[in-house]
Amino acid sequence: MTCKHFVTVKSVVCISVLCFFLNKSFVSSFVLKKIEPFRLDIIHYNDFHDRFEETSVDYPLCSTNDSRCLGGFARLYHEVMALKRTRPDALLLNAGDSFQGTYWYTLLKWNMTQHFINMLPNDAHALGNHEFDDHVSGLVPYISALRAPVLAANMDASREPRLQGLAQAHTVLERGGRSVGVIGLITTETAYSSSPDGVVFLDPVNTTKFYAEKLNREGIDIIILLSHCGLIVDKKIAKEAGEHIDVIVGGHSHSLLWSGTPPSPELAQGPYPVVVSPDSAPGHKVVIVQASAYSKYLGNLTVFFDDEGEVQHFEGTPVFLNRSIPEDPSIKALMQPYSDKLHSIVGEVVGYSPHDLSSASCDSGECAVGNLVADSYLDAAKSKNISNLPHVAFITKSNLRGSVSKGDITRGDLITTLPFSNQIVTLALKGKYLVQAFEKSFLHMWSEDPFASPSLTQVSGVQLTLSVKQLKAVKVLVREGDEFVPLDPEREYQLTVTDFVAKGGHYSMISEYGRDARSIGLDREMLENYVKKITPNMPTLENRLTIIP
Repeated sequence: MTCKHFVTVKSVVCISVLCFFLNKSFVSSFVLKKIEPFRLDIIHYNDFHDRFEETSVDYPLCSTNDSRCLGGFARLYHEVMALKRTRPDALLLNAGDSFQGTYWYTLLKWNMTQHFINMLPNDAHALGNHEFDDHVSGLVPYISALRAPVLAANMDASREPRLQGLAQAHTVLERGGRSVGVIGLITTETAYSSSPDGVVFLDPVNTTKFYAEKLNREGIDIIILLSHCGLIVDKKIAKEAGEHIDVIVGGHSHSLLWSGTPPSPELAQGPYPVVVSPDSAPGHKVVIVQASAYSKYLGNLTVFFDDEGEVQHFEGTPVFLNRSIPEDPSIKALMQPYSDKLHSIVGEVVGYSPHDLSSASCDSGECAVGNLVADSYLDAAKSKNISNLPHVAFITKSNLRGSVSKGDITRGDLITTLPFSNQIVTLALKGKYLVQAFEKSFLHMWSEDPFASPSLTQVSGVQLTLSVKQLKAVKVLVREGDEFVPLDPEREYQLTVTDFVAKGGHYSMISEYGRDARSIGLDREMLENYVKKITPNMPTLENRLTIIP
């Protein structure tokens, strides 16, 4: 553009200035650059549960050596490191419950777990409820050995000096010139689902709100919640306290989130990710992810933020860790001596089953492996000749951790099914309190329709009908001789359960009203003896437990 000259000095000055700013060469030198969004890559896993060896969808340890085998630590490690090579700034977050679930933990405990978990380039760990399964004394050396921060903002350990200074509420990680706050949570269910001694667990919603506001005041505008509270609670947190939370990386509920049809025969609990808008900030987005459990999937999320820390968009999908993903050979070599030692202990055949004893339906109805375990408790109690009362036994789904496949049954199969090393207790209890105990099946339901609950009781000596709509036991028949007769509310029955149930918690009616309680042995020894006794006549589904809407 050329400038034209006019008569007055004022006109000349004004138009000259205007022409200057419109000059092409000047404008081209001051073109505003588009501000690129900040990219944050997040790799995440949860509920590993000591799946060091390959697992499968149906069984904790895969014995078929075919395409049904997946996961395992060597494969998880390979994929984490492969993703980190392409995205070195990616966060690696562990949402808790690394402990418990196979004989690797039952026999080798915390030290084995930390040894391998520390080989991953973790940035932070949440604590899971099962990290307390061997009490505080079993947790302290594990946390002390972990190299990345352990986060548990809603854990009050003031009455447990051994835990002082080992866990923190949050941490701040630096990535690409931005500060990313990470707050940790543990489920309040830990108080009654594990053995936390004097540790107290605070409300996760209020805790999240407090620490998110604190970090926000400190200028942290990207905040991740690393939560071992379960998908339902995570959604509640996002809705009620998510104003400053951007991403929730979850665990505990073993929820597979997948957009579309999952590659494994599991039901997706929602898309990946789930997006929630908080009540207090409807325009804000909270992105929620979880990656199933047991090393079957590895979470893989990328979130893009604007300058103010608001989520602009996201991408990614979990990696299905089937046999198309190789196992890391160096990790396999490191694991081999431990594997050889364990297999020499757990490989002994102790029985045979002509059919599968699956745990897949133990949270939604009667299951054959639940019948087997409950029968073993009842049989052991009867053998003690403690009383002439009618015998009843039950075990909850949360204590059943494995299935028994058709064929030879090994000691390892039984340890994997009952990994917690519970003492079994038998006691006298009136029928009305027994009914109340059965109705605890509705506690902490994962779903009402279809019904699923980790508290569902698998029974022996009883035919039980539960109504989801009424949240009641609408029919209870107890075996007396060769017949099943209606339960008498005022009559005593000989109840056999784990020591954890007998001591109370949500089963306070048992500890309060039960009498003459005595320990009769270790659960898995009881189960092994019973399997040897009845082989090959394993239980099937026998209409012991009926769930009606």
